[in-house]
Amino acid sequence: MKKTALLPVLILLIAGFSSSLTEKKKNLSRTVSRITQLYINRVSSLDSFLQTYPRYFYDSNFSIREKKYEELSFYFRQSAGFIIYFEPNLYYSKLTGPFQFHKNDKKGFYNGLPDAWLFQGPIGNEPDSLLSKYFTRQDTLNQREFINQAVVSYRKALQDSKYGDHLKSINESVLFDALRIEIFRISTIDIANSDFIIEEAAIPGLNGSMDSWLLFTGELASELQDAQIELKKKWAILYAGTKQYLAVNKDFHSFNRMYFIKNFLIPLSGFLNDMQVAFEVPFLKKDAALKSDARYIFDKDIFNADYFAPDKEAYYSPEKAKLGELLFFDPVLSDNNQRACASCHKPAMAFTDSKTKSVAFEFDTLPRNSPTVINAGFQNRLFWDLRAGSLEDQLDSVVNNERELHSSFSRVIDKLNASPEFVSLFHKAFPNTKKTGITRAYVKYAIGVYERTLTGLNSRFDQYMQGDVTKLNQEEINGFNVYMGKAKCGVCHFAPLFNGSLPPFYDVSDHHSIGVPVKDSVVKYAIDPDLGLMKINGQGFARFSFKTPTVRNVALTSPYMHNGLFKTLEQVVDFYDHAAGNKFKKDMRPDMTGLPFFTILPVELKLTDAEKKELVSFMKTLTDTSASANVPVQLPQFNPPYANLNGRTIGGVY
Repeated sequence: MKKTALLPVLILLIAGFSSSLTEKKKNLSRTVSRITQLYINRVSSLDSFLQTYPRYFYDSNFSIREKKYEELSFYFRQSAGFIIYFEPNLYYSKLTGPFQFHKNDKKGFYNGLPDAWLFQGPIGNEPDSLLSKYFTRQDTLNQREFINQAVVSYRKALQDSKYGDHLKSINESVLFDALRIEIFRISTIDIANSDFIIEEAAIPGLNGSMDSWLLFTGELASELQDAQIELKKKWAILYAGTKQYLAVNKDFHSFNRMYFIKNFLIPLSGFLNDMQVAFEVPFLKKDAALKSDARYIFDKDIFNADYFAPDKEAYYSPEKAKLGELLFFDPVLSDNNQRACASCHKPAMAFTDSKTKSVAFEFDTLPRNSPTVINAGFQNRLFWDLRAGSLEDQLDSVVNNERELHSSFSRVIDKLNASPEFVSLFHKAFPNTKKTGITRAYVKYAIGVYERTLTGLNSRFDQYMQGDVTKLNQEEINGFNVYMGKAKCGVCHFAPLFNGSLPPFYDVSDHHSIGVPVKDSVVKYAIDPDLGLMKINGQGFARFSFKTPTVRNVALTSPYMHNGLFKTLEQVVDFYDHAAGNKFKKDMRPDMTGLPFFTILPVELKLTDAEKKELVSFMKTLTDTSASANVPVQLPQFNPPYANLNGRTIGGVY
């Protein structure tokens, strides 16, 4: 009787709970619609501003031009977030992105920017006195035309993005993911002014990004219930603190980026995760470089290594990684059985070899310095000239190159088949080899999987960013601020990998022509003749351009540059302090074809001795050699006719 009486009550409770849950979902759905409309309004405001922007150049004074340029940066960043998220390729090819040269087929010459990029210079933002002194009437007309055309191209790019169509199908999971990706981008790109480079755009741009992010996230936070009072309080504190800090700190050089990241960006990013959990919105399931439930960009294990694998056969498993480790250290990959991958990538040297240029197969010198393999797995372009699209592709060049391992996969596989242990390891790692036998693809897969386990993301810097404030001292913190600010290192060496892999999608690998000389003691300047990327793509504007390497473990990977030019970090800092190769423009001769295509600003940094010291101190905090801990103690044995190889040296002889 009692059970029967309770049944209607239970039904009413379930119905009430279901109704409440349904109402919450409806409220959240309405909030998503409200956010999309707010975004559309912001893009519309940008478009309206663009239509009036050209009139200020050169029909107004310097203070007005400067103010309007800062407004442009602000409006641009207010409106960029969802376009970047939904159409990153369009954004980086048509609007802004890493500074590279492009061929303009219509005009028949090279220019340094996409047609729609308005942030060069800033165009027309020179003081009035400089205009009259250095610019002719024709210069003025040319620059005015550039701005007019850029505005037309920019507005067309916005229309081509079809951001409105993307927003029509957005749901709660996608919205949270987009906001997460945006704050990751702000924490790496905007904080270093990587998209704009020019200092005048930096702080206004950061303010624009944060303004939209706070507005949209605030709309979601407004739906938090009374039961989530602690989350509501946390949001109120973070929102007010962020707005106040940005309102007070407007100077590019003195802006404390470490303080802003630690006290606002990381907590805000974590709050977004907590709010998503509170709303019971599932984390988006997607194949991406970053894990969709990561709390912040410096989170431990944030990277999804399998994303960078060429296919599912190259996804991680312990068996594949163990097999790959043995192959990496086994000299049977070489023709003379005395060279291994580890010959040029030694664990004790952060997987480099400490040589200016690596030793070749015949004991002569290879053309370039050997880069570290640590974190190389989180890139989609390999080699100094970016010619390989994956770690697996890279192995083709190394094994078959007569100056490196001087072998072929058919000879390597012939030897591996003579080892019952190797055959068994392949069967365990790749069961399909029981049918196909060991193939070139499986050899490459195994080594690629192993190399993607060689991570170095637990340095003192990482531990500090993850909460252990004892790991960095004030000099090192100052150095981070110099790195991301005045020294402009973060413009090309993007955190958190501190290399040229562009966050937050990691589908672009940056490269630059900085004019590296042949010798470090320059009396008469001579450019290093290595053509770099141009040798691969044949494009003149890529002459002397090389992949942007990682700064992680840089304290252990001397010498530096593609040609091993500099022995110390202090030399590297001095080189950049004087605008790299731009320092020697007066010495450049007609035979140095292509050098005008520097992709580094011709502006001296003017770092103080103290700032240089702080910068070097910070870079040394990026050391993490944990990947060097595991080295095979024994290699598999061979049966005849290769039994004579059983005494071979782990890692090779030279």
